[in-house]
Amino acid sequence: AARRELEAKLIFQAFHAPLTGLANRRRFVAAAEGALAARRAAGSIATLFLDLDDFKTVNDSMGHAAGDELLRAVGERIRSVLRVGDLAARLGGDEFGVLLVGIPEASYAADVSSRLLAALEAPIDLAGTAVTVGASIGIAIDTQAMTSVDHLLGDADVAMYQAKAMGKGRHQVYSAGGTGAS
Repeated sequence: AARRELEAKLIFQAFHAPLTGLANRRRFVAAAEGALAARRAAGSIATLFLDLDDFKTVNDSMGHAAGDELLRAVGERIRSVLRVGDLAARLGGDEFGVLLVGIPEASYAADVSSRLLAALEAPIDLAGTAVTVGASIGIAIDTQAMTSVDHLLGDADVAMYQAKAMGKGRHQVYSAGGTGAS
């Protein structure tokens, strides 16, 4: 029994970010690869690439412990707006990914992004100091032309930078021409 517990713990650690308990990049990529492979049965897929706005300011002014606490709180808030079956992951640093599988229409990803931004608006208490954190979110919707998770994440990353360039605290759907901000 102790061996099975240890094995389960090691498997969990291999696929989850220790700080937030969210999936890690490895698990996110594996889930997205599975969803792309089964896209006909699963329906449309969207990836959201979320980057916290001005996170470095919190780390620099309040210390890394406060930054870690902020990341934990953000992880909880992301989880709170997702459906069962959606996957939230901490991809690294202050970057998070959300995998939406079987979305009813492309606009659903923008709706989820709006809910995520709203969830992050409420101040987070860090050692008695109320901190508000914003985020920029890039959205990539699966097309039949998408052949890899790297392509899907890359498009979401480009859209996230487009959102930041347009003033942060917003989401942007990927398009090659850079239009479609919300």
